[in-house]
Amino acid sequence: MKRRLCALAAATFAVVALGGCGLLDADARRPVAADAAGPDPSGSAVSGLGNADKTAEKADHLPDPCALLSRSEVAGLTGRAITEVDGDDAKPDDTDRYCQWQQDGGQLALFLSRTTVDGFEAAVSQAQPVDGVEGYDAFDLAGHLYVRDDDVQVDVYSHGGTDDQNLAEEITVMKAVLPRLEH
Repeated sequence: MKRRLCALAAATFAVVALGGCGLLDADARRPVAADAAGPDPSGSAVSGLGNADKTAEKADHLPDPCALLSRSEVAGLTGRAITEVDGDDAKPDDTDRYCQWQQDGGQLALFLSRTTVDGFEAAVSQAQPVDGVEGYDAFDLAGHLYVRDDDVQVDVYSHGGTDDQNLAEEITVMKAVLPRLEH
C-alpha cells in the first residue's frame, strides 16, 4: 500500500511539475487577461493582449524584436542597466515574436504580432488613447502601449518607474522601434 501511495504521489508531482513548466501544454503561449500586470520576469513573456489574429495575411516574416534594439540603446532609452535578455525561439513563419530585457530595478518587453484592422480595434476597444506617437493611433492597456503598423501589432511594456514614467519610456521605445519595422 505504501509503495502504491509513493508511486501515485510521484506521478502526481511529475504531472504538476511538467504542467507548470508548460511541457504538457500543447500551446504554451496562452493569452493573458487584459488586466495582467505585464510580462512574467521568468522569461516566458506573453503580451497583455494575448496573441494577435493568426489568420492575418502576412507578406513576410516578423523581425526578431531582440535585434531591433541593441543592449546599449535599451539602457539609454530606459535609464536602467540590462542584466539579461530573454528572446523567443520563434520559427520563421511564427506570427508572434517577443524580446524581454531584464534590467536593474525593472524590465522592458517588446512584442510583435500579426493582426488585422478589425482584430486590432477589437483588442484595444477597452484601452485608453495615448498621444505622443506621431502618425499612429497609440493605446494604453494594463501598462502596455499598443500601436498597429499595417498588419503588425506592436506592444511595448516597461516596468521600473511610476506609471507615468513607464508610459513615457514606452512611447520613447515605440518611436525608436516603428521606423525599423520592415514588413
